[in-house]
Amino acid sequence: MSPRYLTAPAHVRAVDVGPSTVIVNYRTGRAETLIGPAARWWAELAASGDPAATTALDEASARTLRGQLLDAGLLAPSPRPEPWSPPPNGPAWEASWGTQELAAGRPEPVPVPLAATVLAGTALALVLAVLAAGPRRGRVARLSRLLTVAARRTARPATVEDARRAVHAVRKAGLLAPGRVACLEESAAVLMLLAVSRRRVTWCHGAAADPVRLHAWVETDDRERIAEPPSTARFAVLRTIPARDNGGKKR
Repeated sequence: MSPRYLTAPAHVRAVDVGPSTVIVNYRTGRAETLIGPAARWWAELAASGDPAATTALDEASARTLRGQLLDAGLLAPSPRPEPWSPPPNGPAWEASWGTQELAAGRPEPVPVPLAATVLAGTALALVLAVLAAGPRRGRVARLSRLLTVAARRTARPATVEDARRAVHAVRKAGLLAPGRVACLEESAAVLMLLAVSRRRVTWCHGAAADPVRLHAWVETDDRERIAEPPSTARFAVLRTIPARDNGGKKR
């Protein structure tokens, strides 16, 4: 029997990226994309917490989608109506017609001192170990806890130059790593590397359309993206560590 009321758990984030709504479970790493009537149904449900109050989908389609989102942990039963914030709108979307989808590719490495590469490698090894230590289903939750603890120990904001040096050092170390090192691992290692000297950056995770994809990066306190291509501006922020008032909060 379907639950009478539904809500989105606190570890679930959603954002409207234009042609679709992207929903991410930051406990399991599961992500889903809703388009058209399904995306409107999510926004309607967020406003009421009551599936009976939605009109965007017919009853059979709504029941199927409800079951899929419950199975994915993106919705949870609730004993009472518990509305949540509708997905915020991301940056104004327009089709790039193939001109920006691949612009986030890895840039050419820059020279990095050996000592900095070794320290960055240590930070990266810690991130990779946390991701690998335990069930794959919980890897994003483990990483989030690690970054949250590290961010709490920082005492001052990193400068743009501090952060840029850290990014380049981690990227250099990543070229030597035997495992997968992509934006998730790289950005997390940058935060960890700077936290060693109690300097703070903000870890950002977001989504973009054309096509729908996820990306992670770091920003300084004044929200300058570090060593990122212009195409990163197309990403809507889903979550930040540390949390921001308008980036990463569900309610």
